[in-house]
Amino acid sequence: MKGLLKTKSAGVQLAVVISIALVSFTMLGGIIGPVIISGITGMSLGEIANTAKWDLSLAKYANLLRALQVIQFITLFVIPVWFGSKLFSENTPAYLRMRKPWHPLYYLAGAGMLLLSLPFVEWLGQINQQIPFPESWTSWMQDKEDGASNMIKGLLSRHTISDLLMNIVFIAGLAAVGEELLFRGMLQRLFIKLFRNHWAGIIISALLFSALHMQFFGFLPRFALGVILGMVYWYSGSLWVAIAAHFAYDAILITVAYFSPENLDIEKGGNIPDIALYAAASFLVISLIGTWMVKVSKTTYTDIYADDSVPVKDNPF
Repeated sequence: MKGLLKTKSAGVQLAVVISIALVSFTMLGGIIGPVIISGITGMSLGEIANTAKWDLSLAKYANLLRALQVIQFITLFVIPVWFGSKLFSENTPAYLRMRKPWHPLYYLAGAGMLLLSLPFVEWLGQINQQIPFPESWTSWMQDKEDGASNMIKGLLSRHTISDLLMNIVFIAGLAAVGEELLFRGMLQRLFIKLFRNHWAGIIISALLFSALHMQFFGFLPRFALGVILGMVYWYSGSLWVAIAAHFAYDAILITVAYFSPENLDIEKGGNIPDIALYAAASFLVISLIGTWMVKVSKTTYTDIYADDSVPVKDNPF
Protein backbone atom coordinates (compact mmCIF):
# COMPACT_ATOMS: atom_id res chain seq x y z
CA MET A 1 0.00 0.00 0.00
CA LYS A 2 2.87 2.40 0.72
CA GLY A 3 3.32 4.78 -2.18
CA LEU A 4 0.75 2.97 -4.35
CA LEU A 5 -0.56 6.26 -5.82
CA LYS A 6 2.67 8.22 -5.45
CA THR A 7 3.06 8.73 -9.19
CA LYS A 8 -0.48 10.00 -9.73
CA SER A 9 -1.18 13.68 -10.35
CA ALA A 10 -2.17 16.05 -7.55
CA GLY A 11 -5.68 16.24 -9.03
CA VAL A 12 -6.12 12.48 -8.81
CA GLN A 13 -4.72 12.42 -5.29
CA LEU A 14 -7.14 15.18 -4.23
CA ALA A 15 -10.04 13.19 -5.64
CA VAL A 16 -8.90 10.11 -3.71
CA VAL A 17 -8.64 11.99 -0.41
CA ILE A 18 -12.04 13.64 -0.86
CA SER A 19 -13.62 10.29 -1.75
CA ILE A 20 -12.13 8.59 1.29
CA ALA A 21 -13.31 11.47 3.52
CA LEU A 22 -16.86 11.33 2.14
CA VAL A 23 -17.15 7.57 2.56
CA SER A 24 -15.53 7.56 5.97
CA PHE A 25 -17.53 10.49 7.35
CA THR A 26 -20.92 9.45 5.97
CA MET A 27 -20.68 5.69 6.47
CA LEU A 28 -18.50 5.32 9.55
CA GLY A 29 -19.22 8.68 11.14
CA GLY A 30 -22.86 9.04 10.21
CA ILE A 31 -24.08 5.45 10.58
CA ILE A 32 -21.70 3.18 12.45
CA GLY A 33 -20.53 5.85 14.94
CA PRO A 34 -24.00 6.62 16.35
CA VAL A 35 -24.78 2.90 16.58
CA ILE A 36 -21.65 2.34 18.68
CA ILE A 37 -22.46 5.35 20.90
CA SER A 38 -26.03 4.12 21.29
CA GLY A 39 -24.79 0.69 22.37
CA ILE A 40 -22.41 2.19 24.92
CA THR A 41 -24.73 4.86 26.38
CA GLY A 42 -28.10 3.13 26.02
CA MET A 43 -29.49 6.20 24.26
CA SER A 44 -31.73 5.54 21.26
CA LEU A 45 -30.60 6.53 17.77
CA GLY A 46 -33.58 8.89 17.60
CA GLU A 47 -32.47 10.66 20.77
CA ILE A 48 -28.93 10.97 19.45
CA ALA A 49 -30.12 12.38 16.12
CA ASN A 50 -32.61 14.87 17.61
CA THR A 51 -30.09 17.61 18.42
CA ALA A 52 -32.88 20.18 18.91
CA LYS A 53 -33.82 18.47 22.16
CA TRP A 54 -30.32 18.15 23.55
CA ASP A 55 -29.92 19.89 26.89
CA LEU A 56 -26.17 20.47 27.22
CA SER A 57 -26.60 21.51 30.84
CA LEU A 58 -27.05 17.78 31.47
CA ALA A 59 -23.84 15.79 31.59
CA LYS A 60 -25.14 12.96 29.39
CA TYR A 61 -25.74 15.28 26.44
CA ALA A 62 -22.44 17.09 26.89
CA ASN A 63 -20.67 13.73 26.90
CA LEU A 64 -22.72 12.65 23.87
CA LEU A 65 -21.52 15.70 21.94
CA ARG A 66 -17.93 14.98 22.93
CA ALA A 67 -18.29 11.38 21.78
CA LEU A 68 -19.57 12.60 18.42
CA GLN A 69 -16.62 14.97 18.23
CA VAL A 70 -14.30 11.98 18.63
CA ILE A 71 -16.17 10.13 15.87
CA GLN A 72 -15.83 13.16 13.59
CA PHE A 73 -12.13 13.50 14.46
CA ILE A 74 -11.46 9.89 13.47
CA THR A 75 -13.67 9.62 10.39
CA LEU A 76 -13.27 13.08 8.83
CA PHE A 77 -9.66 13.87 9.71
CA VAL A 78 -7.58 10.88 10.79
CA ILE A 79 -8.76 8.18 8.38
CA PRO A 80 -8.54 10.22 5.14
CA VAL A 81 -5.15 11.66 6.06
CA TRP A 82 -3.76 8.30 7.18
CA PHE A 83 -4.85 6.52 4.01
CA GLY A 84 -3.83 9.43 1.81
CA SER A 85 -0.36 9.74 3.27
CA LYS A 86 0.15 5.97 2.97
CA LEU A 87 -1.02 5.91 -0.64
CA PHE A 88 0.93 8.98 -1.75
CA SER A 89 4.24 8.38 0.01
CA GLU A 90 6.49 5.81 1.61
CA ASN A 91 7.14 7.87 4.73
CA THR A 92 4.05 9.34 6.42
CA PRO A 93 5.81 11.61 8.98
CA ALA A 94 8.04 13.10 6.28
CA TYR A 95 5.10 13.53 3.89
CA LEU A 96 3.06 15.44 6.51
CA ARG A 97 6.13 17.38 7.69
CA MET A 98 5.82 16.01 11.22
CA ARG A 99 9.32 17.19 12.08
CA LYS A 100 11.12 19.92 13.98
CA PRO A 101 10.66 23.45 12.62
CA TRP A 102 13.53 25.38 11.07
CA HIS A 103 13.78 27.49 14.22
CA PRO A 104 12.34 26.77 17.71
CA LEU A 105 10.93 30.31 17.92
CA TYR A 106 8.44 29.35 15.24
CA TYR A 107 6.29 27.85 17.99
CA LEU A 108 6.07 31.21 19.74
CA ALA A 109 5.70 33.10 16.47
CA GLY A 110 2.87 30.87 15.25
CA ALA A 111 0.83 31.12 18.44
CA GLY A 112 1.63 34.83 18.67
CA MET A 113 0.38 35.52 15.14
CA LEU A 114 -2.97 33.87 15.85
CA LEU A 115 -3.51 35.51 19.22
CA LEU A 116 -2.35 38.95 18.08
CA SER A 117 -4.64 38.70 15.08
CA LEU A 118 -7.74 38.87 17.31
CA PRO A 119 -8.50 42.60 16.71
CA PHE A 120 -8.04 42.14 12.96
CA VAL A 121 -10.19 38.99 13.02
CA GLU A 122 -12.91 40.79 15.00
CA TRP A 123 -12.87 43.63 12.47
CA LEU A 124 -13.26 41.11 9.63
CA GLY A 125 -16.18 39.61 11.56
CA GLN A 126 -17.89 42.99 11.65
CA ILE A 127 -17.29 43.39 7.91
CA ASN A 128 -18.64 39.88 7.31
CA GLN A 129 -21.88 40.70 9.11
CA GLN A 130 -22.45 43.69 6.81
CA ILE A 131 -22.40 41.54 3.64
CA PRO A 132 -25.89 41.60 2.05
CA PHE A 133 -26.48 37.91 1.40
CA PRO A 134 -29.52 36.96 -0.73
CA GLU A 135 -32.61 36.47 1.40
CA SER A 136 -33.00 32.93 0.10
CA TRP A 137 -29.62 32.08 1.63
CA THR A 138 -29.95 33.95 4.90
CA SER A 139 -32.35 31.60 6.68
CA TRP A 140 -30.30 28.49 5.82
CA MET A 141 -27.04 30.21 6.79
CA GLN A 142 -28.52 31.45 10.06
CA ASP A 143 -29.72 27.94 10.94
CA LYS A 144 -26.22 26.53 10.37
CA GLU A 145 -24.68 29.39 12.34
CA ASP A 146 -27.09 29.01 15.26
CA GLY A 147 -26.74 25.23 15.39
CA ALA A 148 -22.94 25.32 15.57
CA SER A 149 -22.86 28.29 17.96
CA ASN A 150 -25.41 26.80 20.34
CA MET A 151 -23.47 23.55 20.58
CA ILE A 152 -20.21 25.32 21.41
CA LYS A 153 -21.91 27.76 23.78
CA GLY A 154 -23.61 24.85 25.52
CA LEU A 155 -20.30 23.12 26.19
CA LEU A 156 -18.51 26.31 27.23
CA SER A 157 -21.32 27.32 29.60
CA ARG A 158 -20.73 24.24 31.76
CA HIS A 159 -18.80 25.82 34.60
CA THR A 160 -16.66 23.24 36.37
CA ILE A 161 -12.91 22.69 36.20
CA SER A 162 -13.43 19.20 34.78
CA ASP A 163 -15.61 20.65 32.02
CA LEU A 164 -12.97 23.29 31.29
CA LEU A 165 -10.29 20.61 30.93
CA MET A 166 -12.52 18.40 28.79
CA ASN A 167 -13.40 21.36 26.56
CA ILE A 168 -9.71 22.10 26.09
CA VAL A 169 -9.13 18.47 25.08
CA PHE A 170 -12.26 17.86 22.98
CA ILE A 171 -12.70 21.29 21.39
CA ALA A 172 -9.19 22.72 21.21
CA GLY A 173 -7.19 19.50 21.08
CA LEU A 174 -9.21 17.52 18.56
CA ALA A 175 -9.74 20.55 16.31
CA ALA A 176 -6.07 21.49 16.34
CA VAL A 177 -4.80 18.03 15.48
CA GLY A 178 -7.58 16.96 13.12
CA GLU A 179 -8.02 20.17 11.15
CA GLU A 180 -4.30 20.75 10.71
CA LEU A 181 -3.77 17.18 9.56
CA LEU A 182 -6.44 17.52 6.87
CA PHE A 183 -6.36 21.16 5.78
CA ARG A 184 -2.65 21.91 6.09
CA GLY A 185 -0.87 18.55 6.17
CA MET A 186 -2.87 17.00 3.32
CA LEU A 187 -5.00 19.47 1.32
CA GLN A 188 -2.61 22.43 1.36
CA ARG A 189 0.24 20.16 0.30
CA LEU A 190 -1.80 18.82 -2.63
CA PHE A 191 -3.10 22.23 -3.74
CA ILE A 192 0.43 23.65 -3.75
CA LYS A 193 1.55 20.73 -5.88
CA LEU A 194 -1.46 21.20 -8.18
CA PHE A 195 -0.94 24.94 -8.76
CA ARG A 196 2.87 25.04 -8.40
CA ASN A 197 2.50 27.99 -6.03
CA HIS A 198 2.44 27.88 -2.24
CA TRP A 199 0.25 30.98 -1.87
CA ALA A 200 -2.41 29.44 -4.09
CA GLY A 201 -2.36 26.33 -1.91
CA ILE A 202 -2.51 28.34 1.31
CA ILE A 203 -5.44 30.47 0.14
CA ILE A 204 -7.52 27.65 -1.36
CA SER A 205 -7.01 25.47 1.72
CA ALA A 206 -8.03 28.41 3.94
CA LEU A 207 -11.18 28.92 1.86
CA LEU A 208 -12.12 25.26 2.31
CA PHE A 209 -11.19 25.42 6.00
CA SER A 210 -13.63 28.28 6.51
CA ALA A 211 -16.40 26.99 4.22
CA LEU A 212 -16.52 23.50 5.76
CA HIS A 213 -17.23 24.96 9.20
CA MET A 214 -20.64 25.91 7.76
CA GLN A 215 -20.66 29.22 9.67
CA PHE A 216 -20.81 31.77 6.88
CA PHE A 217 -21.42 34.85 9.03
CA GLY A 218 -17.91 34.18 10.35
CA PHE A 219 -16.42 33.16 7.01
CA LEU A 220 -13.89 36.00 6.65
CA PRO A 221 -12.40 35.71 10.18
CA ARG A 222 -11.98 31.96 9.86
CA PHE A 223 -10.50 32.35 6.37
CA ALA A 224 -7.92 34.81 7.75
CA LEU A 225 -7.01 32.37 10.53
CA GLY A 226 -6.67 29.62 7.92
CA VAL A 227 -4.26 31.76 5.89
CA ILE A 228 -2.14 32.43 8.99
CA LEU A 229 -2.05 28.73 9.85
CA GLY A 230 -1.12 27.93 6.26
CA MET A 231 1.77 30.39 6.43
CA VAL A 232 2.89 29.00 9.76
CA TYR A 233 2.91 25.46 8.37
CA TRP A 234 4.68 26.32 5.12
CA TYR A 235 7.40 28.62 6.43
CA SER A 236 8.13 26.70 9.65
CA GLY A 237 8.41 23.45 7.70
CA SER A 238 6.58 21.65 10.51
CA LEU A 239 3.00 20.53 11.00
CA TRP A 240 3.63 20.47 14.76
CA VAL A 241 3.97 24.27 14.78
CA ALA A 242 0.59 24.74 13.08
CA ILE A 243 -1.02 22.26 15.48
CA ALA A 244 0.52 23.98 18.51
CA ALA A 245 -0.57 27.45 17.31
CA HIS A 246 -4.11 26.27 16.58
CA PHE A 247 -4.34 24.56 19.96
CA ALA A 248 -2.98 27.56 21.87
CA TYR A 249 -5.46 29.90 20.17
CA ASP A 250 -8.52 27.73 20.88
CA ALA A 251 -7.42 26.75 24.39
CA ILE A 252 -6.87 30.36 25.43
CA LEU A 253 -10.26 31.46 24.05
CA ILE A 254 -11.94 28.56 25.85
CA THR A 255 -10.22 29.50 29.10
CA VAL A 256 -11.18 33.17 28.71
CA ALA A 257 -14.80 32.14 28.09
CA TYR A 258 -14.69 30.00 31.24
CA PHE A 259 -13.59 32.87 33.48
CA SER A 260 -15.59 35.52 31.60
CA PRO A 261 -18.86 33.88 30.47
CA GLU A 262 -20.06 37.13 28.87
CA ASN A 263 -17.55 36.42 26.10
CA LEU A 264 -19.75 33.51 25.02
CA ASP A 265 -21.85 36.09 23.17
CA ILE A 266 -19.82 35.73 20.02
CA GLU A 267 -22.07 38.11 18.06
CA LYS A 268 -21.37 40.97 20.42
CA GLY A 269 -18.79 43.41 19.16
CA GLY A 270 -17.95 47.03 18.59
CA ASN A 271 -18.74 49.16 15.57
CA ILE A 272 -16.39 48.90 12.63
CA PRO A 273 -14.86 52.39 13.08
CA ASP A 274 -14.25 51.68 16.79
CA ILE A 275 -12.04 48.68 16.14
CA ALA A 276 -10.49 49.68 12.80
CA LEU A 277 -7.42 51.24 14.44
CA TYR A 278 -6.84 48.17 16.62
CA ALA A 279 -7.31 45.99 13.54
CA ALA A 280 -4.71 47.98 11.62
CA ALA A 281 -2.23 47.68 14.48
CA SER A 282 -2.97 43.97 14.74
CA PHE A 283 -2.40 43.47 11.01
CA LEU A 284 0.88 45.38 11.19
CA VAL A 285 2.19 43.25 14.05
CA ILE A 286 1.26 39.91 12.47
CA SER A 287 2.79 41.12 9.19
CA LEU A 288 6.07 41.83 10.98
CA ILE A 289 6.04 38.39 12.57
CA GLY A 290 5.22 36.86 9.20
CA THR A 291 8.12 38.73 7.61
CA TRP A 292 10.47 37.25 10.20
CA MET A 293 9.09 33.77 9.51
CA VAL A 294 9.72 34.16 5.78
CA LYS A 295 13.25 35.44 6.38
CA VAL A 296 14.24 32.57 8.66
CA SER A 297 12.49 29.85 6.66
CA LYS A 298 14.43 27.29 4.64
CA THR A 299 11.35 25.79 3.02
CA THR A 300 11.59 25.24 -0.73
CA TYR A 301 9.44 23.43 -3.25
CA THR A 302 12.28 21.02 -3.94
CA ASP A 303 12.54 20.21 -0.23
CA ILE A 304 8.82 19.50 0.12
CA TYR A 305 8.29 17.61 -3.11
CA ALA A 306 11.66 15.92 -3.54
CA ASP A 307 10.13 12.44 -3.41
CA ASP A 308 7.18 13.22 -5.69
CA SER A 309 7.16 11.98 -9.24
CA VAL A 310 6.48 15.41 -10.80
CA PRO A 311 9.41 17.84 -10.36
CA VAL A 312 8.53 21.27 -9.02
CA LYS A 313 10.77 24.29 -9.50
CA ASP A 314 11.55 26.59 -6.58
CA ASN A 315 9.41 29.72 -6.43
CA PRO A 316 10.80 32.57 -4.29
CA PHE A 317 7.32 34.06 -3.84
